[in-house]
Amino acid sequence: MVPEAALEKTEAGLAAVGGGWFALNAREARWRYRPGRGESLPFTGWTNFEAETYFPQVGINLFVLGPGEPIGMYHWEADQEDFLVLYGEALLIVEGQERPSRQWDLVHCPAQTRHMIVRAGDGPCAVLAIGGREHVEMDSRT
Repeated sequence: MVPEAALEKTEAGLAAVGGGWFALNAREARWRYRPGRGESLPFTGWTNFEAETYFPQVGINLFVLGPGEPIGMYHWEADQEDFLVLYGEALLIVEGQERPSRQWDLVHCPAQTRHMIVRAGDGPCAVLAIGGREHVEMDSRT
């Protein structure tokens, strides 16, 4: 039987501690703000230790972007990544092509697909990002 992971209260919100299953509401979870990159909720680990120890297979992050804010840098990953626009408008840049995106649009990026997502439009934008971690070098995570 798989045990339930404890939820620990931090200054930034709740976080799963230890291995096991858990249920966590995003409103109560441990969010972080990075200037110029909006707010993000790394459900599956803030640190290398958390990601390697508790979530070695899949990474899940929720991003809320302000005007012109990108999720990160234009890059590629060693494993696939998928992005679902939950609300708002975004500009997708994939392999040098720009595509407008809106609520419920899904972007699938196989391994080594160059990509970036930037908030577009007048209102806020939320994007759910899910990616594999089979080939990730955890030392490079920030």
